[in-house]
Amino acid sequence: MADNSESQSSSSSYDETSEEVSSSEEDIVECVKVPLQEHIAANLENRELLRDAEAITCNTTLVDNVINNYIIAKMILSNLSWQEKIICKHVCSTWNSAIFALQREQLCPADFVVDFKTFMLKKSYTFDSEPLVVFSFANTTGLSISSSCSQVSSEQVHPWNFRSYQVPPASCNTMIPLRCSKVCGQKHCCIDLVQHYVCAPKHCMLTVRAGYLSYLPLQNSPTHIHTILRSMFRKPFPFLGGLFIPVIPDVKFHVINIKSNRNMQRDFYNVVNEIGSNRIFKGILVFVTENFLLQSAEDFYYLNHFRELQPDTPYALGGCIVEDTMFGPTDIDHVIDRVNDGTDFVSENLISIGMFTLPKISELDQSEKNNFEVFSLVIESSDSTKAKIQKTITEFSNKVPRFEHSIVLKLSCIGRDQKHDVEQNFFRDAFPNTRLIGCYGNGELGLNHPERATDDMPSHKRFCPEQGPQIGIIYSYSTIFFYIGWGKITSPQGPVKV
Repeated sequence: MADNSESQSSSSSYDETSEEVSSSEEDIVECVKVPLQEHIAANLENRELLRDAEAITCNTTLVDNVINNYIIAKMILSNLSWQEKIICKHVCSTWNSAIFALQREQLCPADFVVDFKTFMLKKSYTFDSEPLVVFSFANTTGLSISSSCSQVSSEQVHPWNFRSYQVPPASCNTMIPLRCSKVCGQKHCCIDLVQHYVCAPKHCMLTVRAGYLSYLPLQNSPTHIHTILRSMFRKPFPFLGGLFIPVIPDVKFHVINIKSNRNMQRDFYNVVNEIGSNRIFKGILVFVTENFLLQSAEDFYYLNHFRELQPDTPYALGGCIVEDTMFGPTDIDHVIDRVNDGTDFVSENLISIGMFTLPKISELDQSEKNNFEVFSLVIESSDSTKAKIQKTITEFSNKVPRFEHSIVLKLSCIGRDQKHDVEQNFFRDAFPNTRLIGCYGNGELGLNHPERATDDMPSHKRFCPEQGPQIGIIYSYSTIFFYIGWGKITSPQGPVKV
């Protein structure tokens, strides 16, 4: 009997240990790449997709009429997602023409945000058209939660009060909409899920990680409740959001990721020269990560090359020093692998440069092209009062045309956090229909395009030694507005305000 009790005791102890081990194993969070939907994967791999489906008997004449009727086909296709439109344009010439026409009509941008209270992807507008570029911004807290794909406790917590969140592991059915057509039970990463839902099968999402962010949707947008105010800077809150820009006729967006400064000729100059041989640079975005050891302003001498390629054609430029950047699924997969290995949630990028370009065409052809312009404004450290900030933004708005569609990236110094609400509100007053997102960094890059009047106080740029190229684009305690407009011009310039 004693032996029996001992064995039972031993067995009970073993069961408890096993439960503890299995419990600890369940707590392990795994990040895996989200698989593409079957029809999208088949289209990318150029293979036939065999499905078990029952044939539906239809009137042949009716089917032919629907396929051949351009107007009906266009109305039906307008309701499809852009991923499905890519596949449908290969069906016939009628459908191809309809989708091409929709691409020129469905040009509205959208802003989106991951609501970490419910883990729902909210968007201000449907992603009707194929994306040209998707800018996503996340803070460190948001990416930390993203890497675990955690759930939130059922209690009603404030959406930016991070301390109220629980972080248990979650399966792919945690977020809305569902990530997989059939719930796989695997663990996912938020940033991977956004890439999958918004961009797949394109590699066009540029992600920026920074400590503090800006986000100002339109007033009547479903995402407006997630507007970031300065009062939120006092508490850590998770955030992941972005802007969706659809494909605009003739416009291209190029990205250069520099992971080492050992061969700038190959990684930067050769690439820029090839692009500049037949295209015009309209806007340049530069994000420098904290991995880049900045010695002085001379480290950005290479940005002069854009001016050398088109000395008589102005362009917009904006950027800042941020914590990290990622572009496309390659960087995201790398980050997820690092998380699984227990290392830091960072990429290996030193500098990410995004470039908006248009083809070099004659003035005769220009009248038939779609309107697309990029402008940039530098609010310097000397613009510190409300009156000067309002005057600077007003002067800028009076020089910039109003477009049917527009977005703006706000890139600020963390030292201007007290001006956060002031700058956002003044810019919204000047551009009431422009969605805004951005981040705070530790140094800003920018050019005034169009140029500002020179009768103000001298600018407070970073010290630049006398020898070497003087590019005059490095600022401190400043804010850069990078404004992009396209579509119909509703007015040649903004209203003049006194």
